[in-house]
Amino acid sequence: MQKTSFQLAKHSILGACIATIISGQASAQEKPIEEIVVEGFRSSLLKSKDLKRDAIGTRDSIVAEDIADFPDLNLAEALQRVPGVTITRDGGEGRRIAIRGLDSNFSLVQLNGMDVLGNTDTAMDSRDQGSRDRAFDFNLFASELFNRIDVAKSYSASDDEGGMAGNVSLRTAKPFDKEGFNSALSVQAGDNEYTDDIAPRTAFLISNTWGNWGALGSIAYSERDTIEQGPNTYRWRTTARRGLGDTIIGENVSDSDLQALQEGTVIAPRGNRLSVWENTQERLGITTAFQYKGDVFDVTLDALYGELNNDRGEYHINPRNNNGSMPYGSDVTMSNVNLRALPTNDAGITHEVLGADFSNSVFNVESRAQDVETTFEQVVLSGNFNLNQYVTLHGLIGYESSELETYSLKVYTETRGDFRYDYSDIMSPRFTYGQDMTDPSQFWLQEIDVRKRFNKTENSTAKFSADIALDDRDTLRVGVAAKQLENSTAQGDQNNRLRDLQGDDFGGAFGDLADIAAGIDDDLFRVQSNNDQLDWAVVNPRQFVNSTYVQNALARTGQSLDVATTLGDSVNGVEEETLNAFIEYEWQRDIGSMALRGNVGLRYYTTDTDTQVSDEDGNFIGSIDNTYDGVLPALNVSLEPTDDIVLRLSLSQNITRPSYSSLSDELEIEVDNDDVTMESANPTLDPYLSTNFDLGAEWYFADNAGYVALAFYRKDIEDYIVTLDRTVSLAETGINLDTLRALSGDNSITLDTPVNVQRPVNAEDATLEGVEFTLQRDFDFLPEPFNNLGMMGNFTYADGEVNYYPNGETLETAAFPNLSEHSSNVTLYYETDNWGVRVAQSYRGSYIQRTSDGSDEEFRGFKPTTFFDMSAFYQVNDQLKITLEGSNLTNEADQQYSSKAGFQRAYNITNSGRTIYLGASYQF
Repeated sequence: MQKTSFQLAKHSILGACIATIISGQASAQEKPIEEIVVEGFRSSLLKSKDLKRDAIGTRDSIVAEDIADFPDLNLAEALQRVPGVTITRDGGEGRRIAIRGLDSNFSLVQLNGMDVLGNTDTAMDSRDQGSRDRAFDFNLFASELFNRIDVAKSYSASDDEGGMAGNVSLRTAKPFDKEGFNSALSVQAGDNEYTDDIAPRTAFLISNTWGNWGALGSIAYSERDTIEQGPNTYRWRTTARRGLGDTIIGENVSDSDLQALQEGTVIAPRGNRLSVWENTQERLGITTAFQYKGDVFDVTLDALYGELNNDRGEYHINPRNNNGSMPYGSDVTMSNVNLRALPTNDAGITHEVLGADFSNSVFNVESRAQDVETTFEQVVLSGNFNLNQYVTLHGLIGYESSELETYSLKVYTETRGDFRYDYSDIMSPRFTYGQDMTDPSQFWLQEIDVRKRFNKTENSTAKFSADIALDDRDTLRVGVAAKQLENSTAQGDQNNRLRDLQGDDFGGAFGDLADIAAGIDDDLFRVQSNNDQLDWAVVNPRQFVNSTYVQNALARTGQSLDVATTLGDSVNGVEEETLNAFIEYEWQRDIGSMALRGNVGLRYYTTDTDTQVSDEDGNFIGSIDNTYDGVLPALNVSLEPTDDIVLRLSLSQNITRPSYSSLSDELEIEVDNDDVTMESANPTLDPYLSTNFDLGAEWYFADNAGYVALAFYRKDIEDYIVTLDRTVSLAETGINLDTLRALSGDNSITLDTPVNVQRPVNAEDATLEGVEFTLQRDFDFLPEPFNNLGMMGNFTYADGEVNYYPNGETLETAAFPNLSEHSSNVTLYYETDNWGVRVAQSYRGSYIQRTSDGSDEEFRGFKPTTFFDMSAFYQVNDQLKITLEGSNLTNEADQQYSSKAGFQRAYNITNSGRTIYLGASYQF
């Protein structure tokens, strides 16, 4: 009950303002209407409001002032203030978005009119590192490069298909956005409480127009160091999974507790790890735009280049014995065990471990260096041609590519000692070590692992459409488009190198790590001191593997760390070609004193895919083709019963195509006598299909003082993709018969041979619905100086469930992945001509991230978070402005949980620290 009250209190910041604001509205409407000229943040809110009001469907927009002048490190953080949009974070900044409870795969993101599929990476396996999907990572670009973002939540036939959750349109600046010569420079210096170095951030824009011609260029560059740190468990598991083995039982372990431990009905943390993720990030973005704008036609050439480089260091320490990752094993003594009894549950778990002491436990230290490079390139040529007073032609051709390259080097070292863990606070564990862990002389080498991964996506697009004016109020739109997308990935590994080797393999008697460093390089080791609970000795991986010691050992054992030899010539890849066409009729009518606007249309699409399939060793197996098509209807109606009220209704269908990892991934095949088992992706998947219903009402206040909006939405989803176990014939799998015979060595296999296949399939239906409430209001009804106050806020409720099938068996029905039932945003601002302050709160409720087979966990997800940001400015003169920005002011923790038997327990808890930026901008 306490938790629920606290969450409701967060939303009360929005609710407490409503009565006052609405009560002031009546008097505000009685004032005579006059021309109001507004600059700054209020001006941007006014533009966003007008864009929302003029739209036929449900749309929210963010314009330049919102994007550039709020403490948003990237576009995801700007978008989190849109109703119904939530974000995931990585490295202390936003990374991906979810719209109306559907995760980032279900949003179609377009940049200058083209689908954009730029992927970066996350440092953490628990956050789906290296995922291959259709989501866009918004941390690829700085927010300063863009002057407008539109989020369309209802669908029209003239919109590109693919975004069941919504379409996000990103737009870079154009020279004719503001005619004449314009130039602006902004510089900032940032500081994070966990890091030592100052983080520079700068952006520059220059543009000019000469008659019908214009040119623009902009650049944004930033550097920053980040640290995330905290404890993690990488799941909980029952003692039945491994047993206590030869663990010595010490004092203060009752007979009943020992019996429960031995019977395997106790759940305990699988790992008890302290972690630090360090990162040095460089982000570069460059845009250019060239325009010709005449009376009859206009042409725009846009080019964009983006680069995001991450130099990461990752360090972990945890007890890890010969009994897997749990701290039991031979020569280990367990004592002072604290068990908590659990209510009766279907999993048969009777207790959970809250604390225990371990003597002579083996400690494992992982030191990882990781280089991650993302590059993005786009060129788009677009234009409009007024053929005559009735017909306007539109065209676009473009190409873009996104490449992600990851190199990971891990060095594992070990030592022994005493250890205690304490889970009295189940989401905030404490670990205590019985000795100094900063001395490298206590450690020895365990192994070295290397991995290299490539992922590349290319997109070529051509679109042509025509607007045909039937009369002053009716327009017919028709269009065709062609897209070609290619996604490919390759991975190479060298694992378990120099694992547990001794003696002559290292050129002599094997001592401790301090002996390795002696006389070679003082930089091989250092003390990691960025975790709140412990300092410990770690390896500098790059220097270590290049040391004479390691190179000699590799030579003596005939081993290699060269991953190029394991990449092979084949890759897992998908080639996708889509053709589509649409027809849309748009109308305007007056019904008495009411204005009625709307559009209705159909969109046809056909998609061909060619999927390359490789086995788990990287050997190319073959290609599988698939084709699907469909017709998507759409209707959007907007009615204005009065000058200040807008009612909206939308009915449509839309699709989302399967992720690349669902279409193409490593194929694992096992043949045991007559039993054939296969685990694979599914190149023959159909897209998700959603039938959408939207209903909304908006009341716009007098004197441009703001608006209040309420929207209801529902999505009935068919062909939802889940992973199932099914027995099918070999012919149905699409795998070549000769290939399978060669892999298995069994020539008796035929196309009719039954195969037990675990793979994603279109098997489920689901429903998602929710309500959005938005309020934006200037407090102009208050007496001076309080009339400079204002607020904008929104609250979203979302509800939807789907069946989960981990390992092919029904687990249970639960919420959609990444769906937060409640989310809200509130911004309070005070702004004059010379200075202003804004404080923003962003709340996201708990959500499920993924499911598991139930052996260790059933669900994994995140606890609720509340982030506070602020921004202030002082306008020195017409050209110079000083800014102060702060993000994550309360150092909010990301609490990732692991759920088993109906209880949520700590999985990964991280803090990234508060960040402050001081800067200045100058308009030339």
